[in-house]
Amino acid sequence: MDLSVSDAPVGRLLDRRYRVESLLARGGMATVYRGTDTRLDRVVALKVMHAELAADDEFVSRFISEARSVARLSDPHIVSVFDQGEDEGAVFLAMEFVKGRTLRDVLREYRRLDADLCLEIYEAVLSALRAAHDADIVHRDVKPENVLISDDGRVKVTDFGLARATRSQGNTTARGLLLGTVNYISPEQALGERATPRSDVYAAGVMLFELLTGRPPHSGPTDFVIVRAHIDEDVPPPSEVVSDVPPAVDDLVRTATARRPELRYADAGSFLAAVRLARAAIASGEAPGARHASQTPPALMSDPQGVQVPPPPPAAGHAAGDTADDDPAAGAIELADSFYHGYDAAAPGAAEPAAAGDETNASNPLDVATAFYHEAPALPPPPPPPNPNRTRVISTQPDTSHAGQSAENSGTDVSTGHAGAGRAGRRTQAQQRRRWRGPVMFILVLVLAAAVTVGAWWFGAGRWTSTPSLLNLEPDAAMTVAEEAGLSATADGEGFSERVEAGLVLQTEPGPGEQILRGGTIRLIISQGPERYEVPDVQGMTREQAETALTDRNLIPDFTERHHGEVEEGRVISQDIDAGDEVRPETEVSVAISLGPEPIDITDFTGQPAEDAREALADAGFNVDVDEEHSESVAPGVVISQDPPSGTGFENDTISLVVSKGPEVVEVEVPSVVGERVREAAKILEDAGFEYQVEPDFGDGGRLRRQRVLSQSPEPGSRVPEGSTVTLYIIQF
Repeated sequence: MDLSVSDAPVGRLLDRRYRVESLLARGGMATVYRGTDTRLDRVVALKVMHAELAADDEFVSRFISEARSVARLSDPHIVSVFDQGEDEGAVFLAMEFVKGRTLRDVLREYRRLDADLCLEIYEAVLSALRAAHDADIVHRDVKPENVLISDDGRVKVTDFGLARATRSQGNTTARGLLLGTVNYISPEQALGERATPRSDVYAAGVMLFELLTGRPPHSGPTDFVIVRAHIDEDVPPPSEVVSDVPPAVDDLVRTATARRPELRYADAGSFLAAVRLARAAIASGEAPGARHASQTPPALMSDPQGVQVPPPPPAAGHAAGDTADDDPAAGAIELADSFYHGYDAAAPGAAEPAAAGDETNASNPLDVATAFYHEAPALPPPPPPPNPNRTRVISTQPDTSHAGQSAENSGTDVSTGHAGAGRAGRRTQAQQRRRWRGPVMFILVLVLAAAVTVGAWWFGAGRWTSTPSLLNLEPDAAMTVAEEAGLSATADGEGFSERVEAGLVLQTEPGPGEQILRGGTIRLIISQGPERYEVPDVQGMTREQAETALTDRNLIPDFTERHHGEVEEGRVISQDIDAGDEVRPETEVSVAISLGPEPIDITDFTGQPAEDAREALADAGFNVDVDEEHSESVAPGVVISQDPPSGTGFENDTISLVVSKGPEVVEVEVPSVVGERVREAAKILEDAGFEYQVEPDFGDGGRLRRQRVLSQSPEPGSRVPEGSTVTLYIIQF
């Protein structure tokens, strides 16, 4: 199995079932999202492992084992895990969604909590941890962030991401790093030893100190300093920080946070019993302590939730020789253990296991359920033992003189008369009958008990057997294995799978290891291989047609819209996955829908150079039509007018420009002045409306009468604009 992982983006559908909706929190190993189970239409919390941890198989395995660990637990104060899966690299848990906030959030708001509220919360927390410890699971990360308070006041423990079975031999370190949170880590974990239920008890004790005082017991500038403090320093009593903490609560914290594990409560069950004792003692104004050796376990009473708890001890003192006199903490532990584990802590030898053959110590131990939820049933008194020294009368004479007379009415003593001898004989016969009747009845009882036991076994467990694993086998091979186990198997259904090859057994009902009646039939679900769908060609379709074509193939259309000059509005321009490709179900196919031609803003270029206007309009996608006109007021080459002058248009629309040619020109014929004297030539040109200039210029006008026009430009007879300049080329003689 590929265990690569990644975060799940909002909007993604995990395992074709869980829709990720919004981010809730980000932790050290995973990110938690609010999601919806689309099959059951319920809100769930989706815990998705961080992608950067994918390279570490240990972290991935621990993350997956959380689902298995919590699934084994049954307690109303534990956040339920509904499902676990992996979808294209995203390893996730689907969990119960608790609407509310964490105990850390509550602590931030109220700064600290009073002792009564703390103990009420702690009953729920320790109940959850007790369920874990009873299942041989250590939480290993008990802290306020992992305790949820719902809006309706329910208390839930979550995040078993570091949980590990107590039978595991692994220690608390990984690559030199401590697993857990330094403020709550136990001294033995800090020293690299294996975590036990007492480690959870320590963390719970530290958390109780923090709830009561508003701060953790140890602090420092670095994690190392805090860890060393857990190893070298005792947790102080909460009453040293706040004055209103009862002594009974101080004792709870001191015992739970003892640096030596053997001085703490054995597990969360013992801690829970101690908390209930402390609450009862505080309510009655007494201090919890060890009972007198002669006292029996007190009767159970009901707490406000209806759970039966032991009442406070009747007196605060201790009997002589009580171990609690020398060590109050040890006495509190033994007293709590006595109610949780079912022995009288004050009784001599109570904590010692029963020796082989010692029926007194081994008989009728109080178990957890009896101690907390039911009163112990009263045992019937044992029958009196036979007395080997009692006198028995044996008659040596036949009873002939008082035949027919009852011994009861004879009045004769059995030791002195024949009547007594007769009664003795009859009594001897009755005793003989009783002697053999007892063994017979005993044998009958044994036979009946054996029959009941065998019947109970058969109707309870004897009729059942475990389902063998038939996964990843061909159907014929699976049927053979089932027959060898005394069962039958039949192929009854198919399902898609990303991991199981088509044609092999994907799933069985019942599942491997589950109970099934002997001779029963196992239902085989056969793999169809990966579920794939061919992407249709939707280009040119309308939006509705494209949506139908994709959803019919279990694909998800993702529509976007954009302008297109050639595709009609409302029809598909393109799709991001080529038609004919085979993809997973629920794959998103991006489809672009045309909005028609894109509107283009029209800029007014009136009064601007025509060349600039033509270039800008062409770049915008317009066609430009240019006309020229004379203008007395607009310089040549400048736009006189534009149609349309503004607004919006579309690509390939035509914009008309009128460009100035300057003023309109009146052309006149150039008169001939060649051969004329310069003075007369100048007069002729001026009269015709022309300007003139002389080339070369010989200077003084006194000689003008000796200067004649040799040639002119423009030439005589040509037509030029009125007012043009005629150049006269002269010769002087």
